[in-house]
Amino acid sequence: MKKRLFTVLCAMALSFSLSTECFASISSSTKNVPKTCLSKSSLVDEINSEQNNDNLSEDVINASYEESNEKYPFKKLNKLSNEEIIELSTKISWKDIPDIFKYNEDTYEFYSNKNRVQAIIDGLYQKSCTFTATDDNGIDTLVEILRSGFYLGFYNDSLKYLKDRKFLDKCIPALIAMENNPNFKLGKEGQDKVVLAFGKLIGNASCNPEVVNKSVAILNQYYDEVNQYPKDKLKGDAVLKIMSQITYDIDQYCYDNNIRDGKNTPWTGKIDNFINTISKFASITQITDDNGWLINNGIYYTAKLAKYHSNPKILHKVLDNCLKTLPNTSEQYITTLDLLKSDFNSKDSNGNNIDVDKIIEDKKNAFLPKTYTFDDGKMVIKAGDKVSESKIQRLYWAAKEVKAQFHRIIGSDEPLETGAADDVLTMVIYNNPKEYKLNRLLYGYSVDNGGIYIENVGTFFTYERTPKDSIYSLEELFRHEFTHYLQGRYLVPGLFNQGDFYRGNNTRLTWFEEGSAEFFAGSTRTTVLPRKSMVSGIGQNEEERLNANSLFHSSYSDGWEFYTYGYTFTDYMYNNDHKLFKDLVDSMKSNDVNRYDSIIKRCSKDKNLNRQYQKHMNKLVDNYSNYTIPLVSDNYMKKYDSKNLQTVKKDIENAMGLNNSKIVKERSDYFNTYTLRGTYKLDSNNGEFNNWNKMNKKVNEALEKLNKLPWKGYKTVTGYFVNPRVSSDNKVEYDVVFHGLLHHNDNFIEEPTITLTAPTKGNAGEKIKFTSECSTDDSNFSYVWDFGDGNTSNEKNPTHIYKTSGNYSIELKVTDSKGFEIEKSSEINIFKILNGNPVRETEYNNGFENANEINLNDLVSGDLQGDDSQDTFSFEVTKPDDITITLENSSADKDNFNWLLFDAENTNDYLAFPKNKMNQLTKTITIDKPGKYYLVVYQSSKEKNNYKFLVEGSFVETPEVNEDKNTNETDENTNETTNTNHDNNKHEDSNETTNANHDNSKYKNINEEEYNDDFQCANNIFKNQIVSGNLDSSERGDTFSINALSAGTINVILENSNMDSSTINWLAYNSEDTDNYIGYASKNDGNKFSGSFKVNKPGKYYIVVYEANGNNSKYKLKIDGDIESSSKSDDKDIVKEEKNDDSFDSATKINTTATITDTLNNEDNKDIYYFNVDKTTNLNIKLKSLNKLGVAWQLFSEKDLNNYIAYGSKSDDSIVGTATVEPGKYYLLIYKYTQDNGAYTFTIK
Repeated sequence: MKKRLFTVLCAMALSFSLSTECFASISSSTKNVPKTCLSKSSLVDEINSEQNNDNLSEDVINASYEESNEKYPFKKLNKLSNEEIIELSTKISWKDIPDIFKYNEDTYEFYSNKNRVQAIIDGLYQKSCTFTATDDNGIDTLVEILRSGFYLGFYNDSLKYLKDRKFLDKCIPALIAMENNPNFKLGKEGQDKVVLAFGKLIGNASCNPEVVNKSVAILNQYYDEVNQYPKDKLKGDAVLKIMSQITYDIDQYCYDNNIRDGKNTPWTGKIDNFINTISKFASITQITDDNGWLINNGIYYTAKLAKYHSNPKILHKVLDNCLKTLPNTSEQYITTLDLLKSDFNSKDSNGNNIDVDKIIEDKKNAFLPKTYTFDDGKMVIKAGDKVSESKIQRLYWAAKEVKAQFHRIIGSDEPLETGAADDVLTMVIYNNPKEYKLNRLLYGYSVDNGGIYIENVGTFFTYERTPKDSIYSLEELFRHEFTHYLQGRYLVPGLFNQGDFYRGNNTRLTWFEEGSAEFFAGSTRTTVLPRKSMVSGIGQNEEERLNANSLFHSSYSDGWEFYTYGYTFTDYMYNNDHKLFKDLVDSMKSNDVNRYDSIIKRCSKDKNLNRQYQKHMNKLVDNYSNYTIPLVSDNYMKKYDSKNLQTVKKDIENAMGLNNSKIVKERSDYFNTYTLRGTYKLDSNNGEFNNWNKMNKKVNEALEKLNKLPWKGYKTVTGYFVNPRVSSDNKVEYDVVFHGLLHHNDNFIEEPTITLTAPTKGNAGEKIKFTSECSTDDSNFSYVWDFGDGNTSNEKNPTHIYKTSGNYSIELKVTDSKGFEIEKSSEINIFKILNGNPVRETEYNNGFENANEINLNDLVSGDLQGDDSQDTFSFEVTKPDDITITLENSSADKDNFNWLLFDAENTNDYLAFPKNKMNQLTKTITIDKPGKYYLVVYQSSKEKNNYKFLVEGSFVETPEVNEDKNTNETDENTNETTNTNHDNNKHEDSNETTNANHDNSKYKNINEEEYNDDFQCANNIFKNQIVSGNLDSSERGDTFSINALSAGTINVILENSNMDSSTINWLAYNSEDTDNYIGYASKNDGNKFSGSFKVNKPGKYYIVVYEANGNNSKYKLKIDGDIESSSKSDDKDIVKEEKNDDSFDSATKINTTATITDTLNNEDNKDIYYFNVDKTTNLNIKLKSLNKLGVAWQLFSEKDLNNYIAYGSKSDDSIVGTATVEPGKYYLLIYKYTQDNGAYTFTIK
């Protein structure tokens, strides 16, 4: 059987990341990998494709970066001496070498000089001896230059000396020198980069037992300290490279020397410590999103390296133990099974057989318990239990729309072969990206993508996704993959990579297959529409786009932008050059490779074709706002009365004027459908393309006529026409095919119509109203709005405030009481309104020496025209901080306008330049030191253009607690006192309006709540709060947490009431590293300890207040910065546990808007809360233990306190559950079931 092996939806792969915290996963066993893949030629880490960020394709793609300086191609490097190259490596990145890893005359000249390569190796040795914790000494760049040479040496005989292992061994002294350097450890970025380069070099050079054994220190350090940096990708990459590339080199040696059993190698029995250390990673039993990749790799390399151990059975037992300790539905558990099968003959360490195949089948059924059949079994969908039935049905109808438009274009619907695997199309859809990762283990196919079609088994695999997982919806991806199925079944003969079209050039059709799949994903019942999600990827100008010639010769190794331009070229042909489209299609159907190559050769040289193609892209870009993402209509999900089959036949015949028609009924799980096939003759023969246009119009007119008939089921009909021919009466005749709904089955549930109403544009910082309407009673519906910026709402008609400008996708998911889901989406453009103190630029200000002086937060306006093409401004930054520069201009061509930021101390090199965001030139820059800075606004045209800009930042130093405040007036909330005679005009002689910063009247006083002595039980502090607390000899530390909303500076002021103020202080920590503080009190003024610290990104941070000597101390803590505001509007939302709340009678009253934190111990082992509900609603209850406390919850109604009405189930680290309740009073019981003491928190929404 001729079948294409697979087609990967690589475009979707870029939009999908299994997890930003999941650095790696393990591929299938390498026993099935072609030998050519197990060579030094491959820079792709075939063992750990997801962790690897420096494989060949990315090396080539990312050979330049945004703010690089001068480029150093090999032509320039060849003119330098060896010493100059080695010195240069400390000043440039390897990304500044544009032709690295590319074979050309210049790279040949460079690497054919053996003395030069040896000198670089020697230079690497010297640098390996002298790098420091903060300076990698250019090692990263030198290593990449060497790796490039070894790669080119493998593929090119003219450099074959570079693949000789004896030559590769020349790098071993440099590797050992790195390891002997005391700075060779994980730590600062420079150190991590050296460790990463060390592992990468081994993968392309070689190693020996000494190199391997010395690297154990890195693995042990990572094992001991992994919890300190669970999301530090650079460290994770470095450790993984050591494991993977050492294993890779040893396996390569065995392959070259035909050693299959691992015996009699230089490493056998000599690297036990290395292998044992890796096995420690395999023995981690607590799997999290952060360490799952590490456990995976520990298991994988434990299995792969076992045969080199002096006692392989020790490692075999490690894998046995993994099956005992790991959750049996985890990726790690199934990985272990896969490796026991591939490397240990499906036996445990005692020689007992393990029925791996049966276990795998059981896992398939567990993750894909649902099976749906359509069209008498010709289409089968296996899905996870979280993939809604309505979405499954929509996918079926989407397939019919794509199929109709595909056959209209290619002109035939006869399969290239019969009796093939794809006679039945099977689709496998996992619940989410995490479960999709298991597809590699369950079915054996790649998962580093958004979906994959395996043609020789007629199956494609994908997963349900949220907007956070992918910019493409499940239906969009389905449509793309379904097109690949149609291509292989009806268009391209032969096996993928084996058919005639792949011989000699396996990328010949790449652009067409992927581009047309993206194109047909936009199919509707009557046409193919532009997809907004694809048009958004088109470059704004011709320089940013692929031209036609580059597109035709694209391959997967070139990156993924050819998907976008393959799509746009297909759209161009469909709308402007139908003849070219048909010529390409006909060459494929007839398996005429020479004809296809001739067409491509001609088109590649056709400058006019490229101009027309560029014009078409301009049109698409200009009309972007008018486009949508074509998805199936809600008409498919309505329930219609049954229709007689013969009546349907007659109606369609009348609408189209068909002859010789036959209709066939087809059965599916939820409904029955029909396919009607007949013939139609055109009145006259007006030429091939005029005939096509006339038939296309005629079929669409027939569909419109059917739409207008009383029976609304006709709105599900699709139609196409194929097989044009001249009839015996010299007329042009076509076969015409219609498909549609006949009637629904009893198990079909009509989907309510949901209308999402949202504005198409709005302003950042302003409230925006979103509404939804339902066609049926929605009292039992739940709503989940996703606003596209990381925020959600469960209200039916919410309001939302966007903080930053941008284009956002809005998703609404509505679920009824039976679990039936409806999804709607929309888009909104959010614009940033520039507000500030109005200032007008004044001439002459064209240079640094005559720059206009402005202040931060001034709204500056000006214009440029003629020879006045540049305006210069200066401003002062008084403290290290983040500033944001935003500029608007009136230029019709936005590429003509720009700005640059300079430090006054170095006006030769700019600090930053902007990005275009919503027609504004904007960027946030971290300013490390106070001083003067210049902003240069310029344009490249002579036309007059107006502009305005805003430089946002902080004016003044760290605000302080007003020194005049004392403790004489009692405050009702804190028992502290304040001075009512404080002079608010103390700073009247200052030019800065600081009195607002010192006025604490806007702050709310709250008390710290015990227990808060550690990070897990920290009290939350919100914006505009002052916390009062106490410390003594029994409790010498209190912990508080804040949520920083943006990168910037946090200011902390601690006021101590003790006379001995030196005994109390504070420290700041990042939640991702609670072993090393990031801030402390840098200023002591009497009883006040103030200071600031910088946060590099939004997130959670801790402030620890501590008493050094154990004295009794009262304090006030105030934190200022861009931190989260309290969601509690007044004191009624502040919940304090009643002392005796362990019965229904003494329950603590709460509001469902509050977040409640409390503790349980052996004396107080349960808490009961009550709340009132005033209307029928859905409750979502989430309980979380803040340490190892084992807790659970039950919900009771006041009407029956003997029987709970809902309870929580474990989900990740929380206990969650839902309940639909009527108006009344309800009680929530929280209880512990372990002997541990600790804290918990819960929310009710």
